Amino acid sequence: MKNELDYSFRLRLIDKSSDPDFILALKIYNETTPYEIKTNTNEIVFWLDKNRNDNFEPMFFVLYFSNQISGFAMMTYIRSQRIVILEYLALESQYRVNSVFFTYINLLESYLNINQYDVAFILNEVSNRRDGTDIDKESQLFSKLLCVEGYGKINAPYYTPPLGNNNFESSFEAFLYAKSAGDIHGLKKETYLEIVKSIYYDYYMLWYQCVMFENELTQYRSELDKAFHSISQQTKANEMILVTYVECPVLFNNRNNVKTNGLPPAGTPRPKVLLYILLLALIILGPIAIVWGYRTVLNWLQIPMDSASDIIGSCLGAGLTVAATIWVAKRKNL
Repeated sequence: MKNELDYSFRLRLIDKSSDPDFILALKIYNETTPYEIKTNTNEIVFWLDKNRNDNFEPMFFVLYFSNQISGFAMMTYIRSQRIVILEYLALESQYRVNSVFFTYINLLESYLNINQYDVAFILNEVSNRRDGTDIDKESQLFSKLLCVEGYGKINAPYYTPPLGNNNFESSFEAFLYAKSAGDIHGLKKETYLEIVKSIYYDYYMLWYQCVMFENELTQYRSELDKAFHSISQQTKANEMILVTYVECPVLFNNRNNVKTNGLPPAGTPRPKVLLYILLLALIILGPIAIVWGYRTVLNWLQIPMDSASDIIGSCLGAGLTVAATIWVAKRKNL
């Protein structure tokens, strides 16, 4: 009978594409992310190694569950509007349950807080393709999870920017879900448009500026301009845009048919064999190392072993005398 089980969650920011764990995590991302919302992995590697842009900061994480690589996460901080886009949370199939998603989302938010990012809103794009009847599995999951985490749906038109010029399925109708320090129930139209503009031009446009030829970039800019113009026109009559916290299908959404209740696989604590081996080695080799170091220092100082014994004995005696004097003095003061 197993009397002890445990879970542990961890994430680690990656700073170079040669990291072996990053390569394995990116493989999970590549195998589990639907094509229509998948950023080219070559672009991810490029931006990870470039590691510098004045307008936005992409962050790539390896996710661990009980010290095993469980997935990949990505979020991006856009400085102009102080917003963070929670972009990818790709997990191996056995970990795609509510408790694991919630934990990793909280860890990502904690990372921003601990590292003192100045964040106005954390955002996530959730597909609304064909009025929500034909959406990718990631959006199905996040539509359930984000509401529990306190994200509100911004009730305004939004189009996801295309992921390059050749992934035609990647641009579609969606909603932005937003989280702030407190619940927000409405945004000024101008605020919303500035958020969208920063996503389009301070992030996506600059992302592809470094990986496209000039003629491709012109075409891409045209797609962004059309989408932003359409959003501007559709919100023209609005003074305020509502943010709602209504629908929250926590465990099972019959329309989307994605079930994520349950628990991840539990593990038994690993035996501390390595720790015992290290302690044994320390017990055996420690005295040998001390004696060797002692003799080396004495030889370097050209002090004979007999004289060294007298010196050490005198020092120990003096030290014990001082300690005893201090102890007696404290006892008298009590």
